[in-house]
Amino acid sequence: MASFDLTVKYAGEGGEGVISSGDFTMKAAAKMGYEVVTFKSFPAEIKGGYALSQVRMSDEKILSQGDGFDILVAFNGEAYEVNKPLLREGTVLIWDGPEGGDFEPEFEELEKKGVIMYAVPMSQLAKKEVGAYITKNVIAMAATFELIGMPIELLKEEIVAKFSKKGQEVIDLNFKAIEVAQKYVKENIKKVDPYKVPGPLPKKDVIIVEGNEAIALGALAAGVKVYAAYPITPATTVGNYLAPHILKTGGYVYQAEDEISSMAIVIGASFSGVKAMTATSGPGISLMQELIGLASMTEIPAVIVDVQRGGPSTGMPTKHDQADLFAAALGGHGDDQRVVLAPTNVEENFYLTVEAFNLSERYQLPVLLLTDASLSLRAEAIPTPDINKIKENLIERPIVRKGEVSPEELENLFRYKITDTGISPFLAPGESPKPYTATGLEHGENSYPRTTPKERTEMMDKRFRKIKNIEDENPHLVEWDLGDLQEGEKADITIITWGLTASIAKEAIQRLRNKGIKVAALYPKLIYPLPAKAVEKAASMSDIVLVPEANYMGHLAKFIRMFSSVPAEKIVQYNIYRGEPFIPKEIEEKVEEILGKKVQA
Repeated sequence: MASFDLTVKYAGEGGEGVISSGDFTMKAAAKMGYEVVTFKSFPAEIKGGYALSQVRMSDEKILSQGDGFDILVAFNGEAYEVNKPLLREGTVLIWDGPEGGDFEPEFEELEKKGVIMYAVPMSQLAKKEVGAYITKNVIAMAATFELIGMPIELLKEEIVAKFSKKGQEVIDLNFKAIEVAQKYVKENIKKVDPYKVPGPLPKKDVIIVEGNEAIALGALAAGVKVYAAYPITPATTVGNYLAPHILKTGGYVYQAEDEISSMAIVIGASFSGVKAMTATSGPGISLMQELIGLASMTEIPAVIVDVQRGGPSTGMPTKHDQADLFAAALGGHGDDQRVVLAPTNVEENFYLTVEAFNLSERYQLPVLLLTDASLSLRAEAIPTPDINKIKENLIERPIVRKGEVSPEELENLFRYKITDTGISPFLAPGESPKPYTATGLEHGENSYPRTTPKERTEMMDKRFRKIKNIEDENPHLVEWDLGDLQEGEKADITIITWGLTASIAKEAIQRLRNKGIKVAALYPKLIYPLPAKAVEKAASMSDIVLVPEANYMGHLAKFIRMFSSVPAEKIVQYNIYRGEPFIPKEIEEKVEEILGKKVQA
């Protein structure tokens, strides 16, 4: 049980510095040695609309963004109105007042609820005392830091890091805003709330990264040499993070004219023998499907990152969703071979990107990595990866080069040679001891087009043989969470879920176990092909299988019905599709509702 757990939420208009306020607060907390998790949401417009940045900090491992907030910093009236229903006894409201703001809270109503209110005239102080309205968010942050006892020096460090390229004048302006806010709080506010950040914890060997940044770092660790993409929210920052670093390794970055070209570049680069990747979102996956099928048919490794967003069509470009699983796994025409992975947190974004390259190289096929908009923006302090250890365990495709085979071996060397595993030698252009054609047409072992029933059947069997045993060969791609359950002991309920929802479910499951409810849980990182053996074993541990996920149709629940022997009547779908992730309380209460148990800890 954490002795310190605090959530601060900044909310206001997009373009007012709401997001950077959360970022600065998160980095300061991480520098103090605390675990941190952020949740950000903003509209698709460049400026305007409701935006929020929520920072949760704790002295224990954090699994989710939490159920709500302890402190709300409301930049404007819209932020207040949106969050007013979430204000509860003991929460703190820091608002832009008593003068200069665009709203006043309902004092009497909030006081009855036990809400603690502090008026800080952010707009007025920024305009009149600092002389720059743009510093409103710095005033909000500095006031918050002062109230919760976070060292102001840490905020100043972040200001310097952010604005050093803009010159000392900009830094001094922000420092002035900090001093103005500090002075106002000290002279005008009497603190009556209990929220205080304890002193710094022992330093940890961690790096602070966002979800998309972790993917970029994972790709670099895996040895990516070509990245091609077309800009699309919320995937663009994968390339932004990757570009300056990949160029230093002798790699290449291409901003293609569309997603189709991006995928074609990736296939072409990989055909030449190097590791290649693209990143996109749902609309891009739709456009790439034919070429993903080409990578499957030609058995060319490729890594495709899909940062899911609300669909269909343009949908909600900046909002959370888990509705691309069908498209990622089954979106191509014909029976192709592909692998779909899904990380549950920022750290896994890094390691599963490495895994995506390893699987792609090992099985010579396209691997799709499914993350989502919320996870792409989520920041965590993760243990610093051991890059040397990662490189020692990288898998490379078996490229056969000129001079490496005898004349006798050459006679039997075929690019699509039928083998027991289905995996054939890889022949790269310019290095290959034998010419061949990489074609989307069905072909024989020697790569020449073939359409006879016998050869078609042999080649289909060969390609599917590669992934037939993928679950058994990669048991680390399934995470078990059985708590204190003993071998053969029955659970009250089984929970199977994926992606960011799995991380959130873990916190709900901890609470349920504290109430005496026995929960068996499974979090597959390998989503397709479905790890049916693990799913069936998990389902056998109870009479009810709850599958929470952030989509309307229940994609994983449907996969369990399609690809496993779990009885359909055992499966309970729990779906949300509002553009935001679950909160732990929702999963906790759903389990209690299903079991008919409202248990107190």
